[in-house]
Amino acid sequence: MVLMGFALVGLTGVTLGGLCLIGVVRGYGLMAKLRYLLLAMVFGTFGSLCLGLELALHAFQAFEASAPVAEVRTRWVGEQAFELTWTPVKDNIWERPVAQTFQLKGDQWAVSGGIVKWAPWLTAIGFASYHKPTRISGRYVNTVEETQTAPTAYDLNGGMDSLWWWFYRMTPYLPFIHATYGSTAYTFANPAIVCEVSITPSGYMIASTRPQRPAARRRAHLR
Repeated sequence: MVLMGFALVGLTGVTLGGLCLIGVVRGYGLMAKLRYLLLAMVFGTFGSLCLGLELALHAFQAFEASAPVAEVRTRWVGEQAFELTWTPVKDNIWERPVAQTFQLKGDQWAVSGGIVKWAPWLTAIGFASYHKPTRISGRYVNTVEETQTAPTAYDLNGGMDSLWWWFYRMTPYLPFIHATYGSTAYTFANPAIVCEVSITPSGYMIASTRPQRPAARRRAHLR
């Protein structure tokens, strides 16, 4: 709403400035022409400033924007072993999200996927980075445990993304792509909270959205 307000005010100012310029051309008398010219400068400058501010704010929001990808809940089932439920965010009102459950080992869980980051000028006008989450995995804080324990990892959405792979190979030849790379975000398994995985222009982000129900919080102490 704020951006729309700046845009409307800016367009109104530029339009009034243009009308005043017509008055400069058609006006009679030097004083009348000067008045119209002064008004054209005031309205035009104010309108241009508002439009410039609107474009700058729009670009800032585009670079800081994030979109939800999935909701994640965890439940401890043993020593450094937990169950993770991945529920993707539906893309439209007709789609019913299907939750997936994974058995993971470690202290943390991680989501990984491919990212295609567009050129800055495309991001500025609102093009969101292309992404596809392809893997969910367990993770140990201690690197010794990480190397001595068999990894637990599962494919998401069919695993490796062929479209991302094509972009990866073609990135040097496509001027509208800034970078093609993999992104991983991880956090601690915590049955007391619900996590939201989001995509930003740079990669994945995990945020704690709300606490789980009391029953789920009590299960957190079973670890």
